Formats: sequence, C-alpha cells, structure tokens
Amino acid sequence: MTPLALLFLAASSLRFDVTDARGKKPSGVSIEASDPDADGWYRLTAVSKGKSNYVIVWPVDARAKTPDGPGSVPVVVFDANGMSTPKIAAYRCAARFLSVSSADCAGLESSTDPVVEGVRLLNEKRPADAIEPLDRALKERERQLTRVPSEIYAVAMLYSRALFDAGKFDAAAVAALKALNQRPSDPAARKARNEALVKAGKPEAAQ
Repeated sequence: MTPLALLFLAASSLRFDVTDARGKKPSGVSIEASDPDADGWYRLTAVSKGKSNYVIVWPVDARAKTPDGPGSVPVVVFDANGMSTPKIAAYRCAARFLSVSSADCAGLESSTDPVVEGVRLLNEKRPADAIEPLDRALKERERQLTRVPSEIYAVAMLYSRALFDAGKFDAAAVAALKALNQRPSDPAARKARNEALVKAGKPEAAQ
C-alpha cells in the first residue's frame, strides 16, 4: 500500500465525539481536519451552520491524531455567542497554561472531573494539590482500551506543569516525556522536559 493510501485511511478513520458546553451534541456542527503533520497530527476546525460561532476548546490546541483503536476523538466546542460553563472555563484556562492562548480563567469551580479540578488548582497556585487529580486523569487515559493521543498529550502536559511548579522536577520530566512520545516533533513538550531536567540537575540529559 502506498504512503498516500495509508494517509487517506488514517484520515478516514479519524472520528469525533463532539459535545458542547452542556455536554450535548450540538446540531449543525461538524469537524474538519487538515492534512497531517510529520507526527501524524491533524489540525481541527469547527464548522457550524446558522448564527452560532462554535470554536474548539478541547483539545486545547485543536489538534488530534488517529486513536490506536476504534474509538472516537473527544472534541468539545463552545459557542462564542453563548454562555460558558465551569468545564469550558477550565479548558480555556488549560489553553493558557499550555501557552496556546491568552484566555482568562474566570468561571472555574470545584469539580469531580479530575482535569477540571486540576486546572482549577493550578490557577489557584496550588500545584501540589493539582498533582493528584491530573495524575488520575492521565492514568485513566493511558489505561483505556483505545488510547487517544490528543487526550494523553494535553493531560500529560498539564500534569508536568503541576509537578514542575510543585518542585518535583524529575517527575515533571517523565510526564513531559509522555507528551513528547505522542508528538516527537513538539517544541512545547521538548521545552517542558528540558527545563525540568535542568532544574533536576541533569542538564546533560536535556541535550
């Protein structure tokens, strides 16, 4: 099979589970994917009909890779003309922590969702408290029958940030490596790992 045919099959197998701020499937919204980059990641765009102006808030950088099984890629969209929710606020805040956007972190609330809770605690400058929920969120995603790269990458990066800010530099480097394994060419994950290694007193490993 030619490389072009393999790329076509990968793109055709990329399916999305799209939800909105209320956790519902929004009507008239579809997700379009660009051509894949060198690591096999696609840039996603929300296309909506009517007056709604939906934007993708999860994955935080609107990028996804084909899962390693039959599952779909979770995509959360937000109507810029509508009302936000604590989950949407957390996802937008996560984008700020990962230097994807400059969105504010207004509207965060305590949550049973470990990602939302971890982001809230990071925003409150409580990284040591954010470690447990983000660790739990990452393990949940790594243990799934179908592993979704966009889920693992984002949570691994947030987890690495919490560990780094809590002064656990060796563990932060390991978490960043998990993100880098998903995107070998990603400068943000490489930077996070290198900075953690330098802080851990291992500058030679950062090279």
